[in-house]
Amino acid sequence: MHILSIGFILSSVFALTTASPSLRALTGCNVANVKIPLSSVNLTTPSGTLEFIANYSCNAAGTFSSIGAVAKLYDASCFVDLITNNIVGLEGALGDSPLLLGHHYFINNPTSAAGVSPVFDFKADSEKGNPNAFVVLSKTGDVPARVDPTFNIDWLSLTAIPGEGSLATTIDRITTLGGQPPKLCTPGSAPIAVPYAATYWFYK
Repeated sequence: MHILSIGFILSSVFALTTASPSLRALTGCNVANVKIPLSSVNLTTPSGTLEFIANYSCNAAGTFSSIGAVAKLYDASCFVDLITNNIVGLEGALGDSPLLLGHHYFINNPTSAAGVSPVFDFKADSEKGNPNAFVVLSKTGDVPARVDPTFNIDWLSLTAIPGEGSLATTIDRITTLGGQPPKLCTPGSAPIAVPYAATYWFYK
């Protein structure tokens, strides 16, 4: 298994300059030998960086439950050293730029009647015309963030569901910042959106 790409997701839309050769040269870097420090748990190495919105609903027990996320995914292969140390340092320079790889969102679980599943979809963006440039995954690993897990959402390992796209076989989420909802809520209250940043690593 090798790293397919590195990218990052931004929930906000920023001002964008016109694409130029110099900007395009900042995409598509080789990440085959990139090594990212992982927690001392069984998570494989990942590819991608992001800031996006996590959505939560208030359940009957008075606590928040995750109901998915919506985000854009950008190529961060040429910024991996910067992102590892400061994952939000590039957000002001991005938007609908040539770095855009695709979109991240959730759908109803295709293998069961319960829950939702994460999707990474490049079909309308960097791999336009490729009907298989997407993947639906299930969670196979989940550990607390290495720093301030009460504020930063968990690090995850996601595995592709057979027959649900061929974009990647494994995607890991690490280096998270923010995203944790409040501990308590009032049952019946409206869903909330919590911004966070993280890196996503794609393997194929």
